[in-house]
Amino acid sequence: MARRSMRLVEYGKPFQLTKEEVPTAPKGGAVVKTEYAGVCHSDVHSLDGDFRTLVPMQTVLGHEIAGTVHDIDLGADFKVGDRVAVYFHGGCGGCSRCEVGETTACLKDIKHWTGINKDGGFSDYAIIPDAKLLVRVPDTVAMDTACLLPCSGLTAYNAVCKMLPTVQDFAKHSADCAVLLVGAGGLGLWGIQFAKQLLPAGVRVISADVDNEKLAAAKEAGCDEVLLWGKDVDDDTAVAAARKACGSLGAVVAAIDFVNVPATFERIEKILATGGMHVLVGLLGVGASGSVPLMMYVLGRHQMGSVLMGSLPQLKDLMALMAQGKVKPPPISHHPLDNVYDVLQDLKAGKVKGRAVVKL
Repeated sequence: MARRSMRLVEYGKPFQLTKEEVPTAPKGGAVVKTEYAGVCHSDVHSLDGDFRTLVPMQTVLGHEIAGTVHDIDLGADFKVGDRVAVYFHGGCGGCSRCEVGETTACLKDIKHWTGINKDGGFSDYAIIPDAKLLVRVPDTVAMDTACLLPCSGLTAYNAVCKMLPTVQDFAKHSADCAVLLVGAGGLGLWGIQFAKQLLPAGVRVISADVDNEKLAAAKEAGCDEVLLWGKDVDDDTAVAAARKACGSLGAVVAAIDFVNVPATFERIEKILATGGMHVLVGLLGVGASGSVPLMMYVLGRHQMGSVLMGSLPQLKDLMALMAQGKVKPPPISHHPLDNVYDVLQDLKAGKVKGRAVVKL
């Protein structure tokens, strides 16, 4: 029996299909038979070489993985055949941060990142270095949804959690609060639903995007207002429309930027209420810089935070939330492994509506 893998052999170029022996579980780890692997914007950055100091040649990309346990080291809290999703951000496993599931903040700065610098899910089988990174998938959660949760779902969930204390504080003093989510792609559609589940009742959710079709999907996901930020909409007009949509406060109490390019970064700062929270998520700005007037930033008591995925305990909380059936996944399209490079090009061009997954 052999496994198929799509290996990175040149930045920006199609993957090389290889066939290899099915691996066995490493000590303390597992091998997962991949059922679905999400196709993420981070995979685009990895393919294009934006992460070249982190992503070596010959790596199998694909960090959003769900499947069944194929092989596992003795003593692990799973058995062959269990349905699992993979938390791909492994650390040293021994420091106090890793012990509580905050491996993205590993104190030894160890990065065992499946699908980034270790072989991932664009393969029939994925080697997981530590079985503690596996999360059970309840029967009520579809596997194509489960594969999206460790990255896009968790990132959006954590972003909403990041702004939650600020929104709660505003809601104590005003019955007319609004939050802004920039970007109505896969993460934005997750974010809308998580905002509706986690934020205080009555807080309105506004979605901004450059694409009318994506804004229509945002309305279907439950957002209260949409803003078209197309190329023909100048900054003053966009800011004025956003302030009007915000109601009596005339500003958003918090915003999540799932795009995060200079234009969106600077526009959010113009729309944010005094004391508001600005959460940075997107990586589309790559090496670009954003700027804010420093004195006005201080006088406006703006807050800013960034989100890199979330913790392992948060993923377990998210899985439990999904099991309740209160949150629906974004539209999901299925693609064969052979087409993954083409899907990444479509994602890069903004042609993917919702989320794309590889079905193995």
